[in-house]
This record gives sequence, structure tokens and C-alpha cells, in this order.
Amino acid sequence: MSKGFSFNGLRNGSSILRRMTIKHRLLAAFLITSLLPVVFVAIYSNVKYEASITNKISASSMQILTELTQNATRELGQYETLSETIIINKSIQSNLPKFGTMTDYEKNELRTQINNELGQQIFRLSNISNVVILTNDGQSIFDLGFEWYPDIHLNNITAAVKASPSNAAWTYLRSNRGANRIALSRTIYDEDDTNKQLGYVIILIDEKVFSRNTYAQVDLGTGSSIYIANSEGMVVSSISPKIQHGTQFEKTALFDKVMRLHNSKAFYTQVDGRKTLVVSSYIRSADWYLIGLVPHSFLVSELSEMRGSLVFICLLILLLAGMLAMWIYFSIHGPMRSLLQYANQIRVGQLETKIGRISHQDEMGKLTDTIDKMVEQLKALIYQVKSEQQAKRDAELKMLQAQINPHFLFNTLNSLKWSAMMSGNDAVKQGIESLSELLRNTILVKEEFISLEMEIENLLHYATIQRIRYGDSFKLSCAMSDDDLFSFLVPKFILQPIVENSILHAGSEDGRRVGIRVEGIKVGAFLKIKISDDGKGFDMNDVHARKSASHAKLSGIGIANVDERIRMHFGSACGLVTRSVVNEGTETVITLPILTKEGLDDV
Repeated sequence: MSKGFSFNGLRNGSSILRRMTIKHRLLAAFLITSLLPVVFVAIYSNVKYEASITNKISASSMQILTELTQNATRELGQYETLSETIIINKSIQSNLPKFGTMTDYEKNELRTQINNELGQQIFRLSNISNVVILTNDGQSIFDLGFEWYPDIHLNNITAAVKASPSNAAWTYLRSNRGANRIALSRTIYDEDDTNKQLGYVIILIDEKVFSRNTYAQVDLGTGSSIYIANSEGMVVSSISPKIQHGTQFEKTALFDKVMRLHNSKAFYTQVDGRKTLVVSSYIRSADWYLIGLVPHSFLVSELSEMRGSLVFICLLILLLAGMLAMWIYFSIHGPMRSLLQYANQIRVGQLETKIGRISHQDEMGKLTDTIDKMVEQLKALIYQVKSEQQAKRDAELKMLQAQINPHFLFNTLNSLKWSAMMSGNDAVKQGIESLSELLRNTILVKEEFISLEMEIENLLHYATIQRIRYGDSFKLSCAMSDDDLFSFLVPKFILQPIVENSILHAGSEDGRRVGIRVEGIKVGAFLKIKISDDGKGFDMNDVHARKSASHAKLSGIGIANVDERIRMHFGSACGLVTRSVVNEGTETVITLPILTKEGLDDV
């Protein structure tokens, strides 16, 4: 099957090529055979080089991000250490539970005391923008900064620290002035009873200073960018204006893949409509992801010079291949043009002209010799055709003469019919009329397949003729389940031999009239015609009876012949099936495919 498929493919390809001129085919062949290897090597080298560059830059970027992750971890560790100092402060531990009962003066004194005790440690970290200490119900006992944060943001922060198993939640926050802040929130527990919650401490860090201290000075390449996102994909820190703080930047195309790979390897994705290499590193202490984006255009920028050289080489090969193809084309075009002119002369009937001998021994020279020989054979065939046409005209004249005899026979039968009618003998008149129609359909209708309606008409004519001989010894009736069945095509004279067999052999000795019934029905894709009689029947095991039934015939058309004709046309699924029971009758079923005039050509 595979060989047949390949051969068919080659034939189809050849037919497509034949639609092109030889010049174009030669050009295409030279261009394909010369350019294809160069293009293949160029593409292969480009792919391998790009893969190599990608792997190297990916490994380098991963190493850089790993070091940046360590820097960020150390930076974040300072703020966690500061939060520990604030949590264990004696003034906070002792006064936080009773802050709600203090007077305003006591509260101010407490804030001053906390500022004196912790101010030096807080201001040692230059990028801290605020430190907020809250009671369990959200009252601020200490607020170092000058910025205001909506209560809903603070509530979200305290809710986040409650859900954190490590009692440290790192989140993004925007102040009332629009400044980007990174917030560390922790729960303050009683140092004597760790199950007792006293309040919350929130340290707010300037995001711009944080990014400058950790990764802002690192460049992964032209057009690259680095940003930090939390575990939900929200941007916590970024120095690129395209990557907005507090948004989920390219969550589906980028961050979801980062979460699935979880720092295992780099991958490509579309970012802002550009193919981009993505590398990432996990910051475990904050549950953040440090993500680097390197444009694909930067990776392949070094290929531009090599691509220019390849284009020049391809153009040079294209020029040389075109010149070589044209040189070979002209060596073929001259002889082909002479052959074409010679063929045009043959087309208009100038068979006496010859193209002449060509000394070259290539295919064109052999083709010329072959055409000369073909012209000689064509002359001989033309003479033979003329002779055969004359013989055909003579035969047609003889056939026309032979047709006079059937017309003479029908005219004679017609005269006898009118003579019987004039004498008042209706039985003889009907018999002659049926015989005339039966002979007309037998002799003049040459088609092997006729409509079921015409076949039944022939059967009724035959029955009319038989009544002249056998009288009322039988009764014939025909019924179809649907009028559409009359238009179906059947082989000619398939019913008459079976009905004839019933007329000749079904009669009983007591002289009872035999009833013969022809019925038709459509079953699926088949037409079934049942011919049954209520005669004496026969024993199916009686070999002699079967032979007698199968050889009953009129004009040499027997039942066996009918079965053989049907099976020859339609196969073993169709044909005759006969069943008979002694003293009950005989039934023959003819199975035929549904055949119409439109489907006759498919048989």
C-alpha cells in the first residue's frame, strides 16, 4: 500500500509539473537543488546556534538571579531582625495590653519612650519609610512616618499575617501619596505566654530603595527587565514602567508557568507580543519569585551578520543556477520548437512533410525518428479507416434490407387481426394482437433491461396467447405493493418462463383452475418478485421434478437461464429461489437490486 501511495503521489506531482513550461521546470529544479542544501544548512546552523546561545544565557541568567535572591534574602532579613527587636521591647510588651485604658498624656509618653528606645535602630535602615504598631482592635500606638494608609489596606495586611505559618507576611502597599511600599507585618505575642496575642507591628519599606539595593543595577541584556512577584502573581517590586506595581503582570502566559516549573528551568513565552526568555528564582523567606525577562531579539542579535552573509550566498547561487538553467534550456528549446512546428503541420493534415534527419543521438533525436515512423503508421491507419467505413456502409445497407422481413411479418399479423375482428372472433383477434406485441418487444426492443411495467405487459400478452390453447385452465393476476415499482428496471423476459412452468405443470388431474399470482415488494435495497401458484406442486427432493421445472422454456429462455442471467449481472446475492409443497403449490422468489435508468450505467 505504501508503494502504491508513493507512486500515486509521484504521478500527481508529475501532472502538476507538466502545467509548467520546460524553462520554468529547469529553473525550479536548479534553484531547488542548489538553494535547498544552503538553506537547510543555514536554518540548521541558526537553530543550533540559537539553542546554544539560549542555553548559555539561560544558565548565566539563572546564576545571576540566584545571587540576587541571596541579596534580597539578606536585605529582608534585616527587617525581620528589626521586627524581632520591636516585638520583644519591654515598653511595648508591658503597655500594649492596657493601651485602651491609658489617658492621652500616657499614650504620648509611651510613644516618646518607644521612639527613644527604638529610633536609633529604625533610622539605621535608610529605606524604612514607616513603622506602625497596632493593638488587636486596630488602634495605632506608634506611627513613625508621615504617610497615611487606608484602613482596608492595613486590615488586609493583618489578615495576611494571621494566615502566615511563620508569623511574617510580606505584601505590597501603596500610600496615600501614591508611593510604592513593601510591608512586613508580624503578630506581637506576650513573651511570657506565646498563645496570647497583644497586637501587630508593620514595617513599611521604600520599594524604590529596596530595588536599588537588591537588583536594579543588574542588566540581563538589552531590553531585559527584572521584577518581583508574590505567590499570587502580584507585582511587589519593579523598575520597568511596563510592569506596573500591584498588578498581575501576564499571569496566564508567564506567572502560571513559573509556578508550575517552580524555579526548575527557563522557558519561552509571549510578553507584550514579543517572544521572551523567562528565568526565575524563588525567595523562600518572603514567598516571592524573582523573575527575569530577556527578549528573544537580544539572544539572536549576533545572528544578524551571519544571516546577511547567507542571503548574499543564496543570491549568488540563485544567479549562477539561473544562468546554467537558461543555457540548458536553449539546448532543448531549439529542437522542441522544430518538433512543435512539425506537429502543427501534422495536425492540419500535411502528412507528406518530414522534419528531416537529426544527427544528435539524444532523446530529441530519437523522438524525431519516432514521430516520422508514427506519421507513416498514421497514413496506413487512415487508409484502413476509410476501407472499414466503406465496409460499414455496405453492412448497414444489408441490415436495412433485412429489416424489411420483420415489418412484413408485423403487417401480416395486423391484417390477420383485422380479419378476425371483421369475422367477430374476439379470442383470435386478442391472441394475434398479443402475439404481435410480444414479437415486437422481442425483436425490435434491443435493450437487456426494461421497466417492470413493460415486463408485466409482455407477461400478460403471453398469458393471452396461452389462453387460446389452454382456455380457462389458469388465472393470472399481478399486484405491486407500490406504483413506484413499475419504473424499476429488470432483465427482459424473467417472468414468462416461471409463469409458463406453472401453466404447463401446476394443473391437477381433477381439472381445477390454477391460480397464478405475481407480486412485487421493495425490501431495503432489493426488489423481490414472488410468482406463486396453488397447483399440485412437487417434491423438492425429487431430482427429476427439479430438472423438469428448470428446463421449462419458450423460445429457448428457460428458468435456469433466467437465474444464470440474474447472477451474471448482479452477483450471487441475487437470483431465483423456488419452494414447493406437494398438493399445495409452488412459489418462486426473484431477488433483484433496485435499478433505475440513472443507475443503469453502474451495472
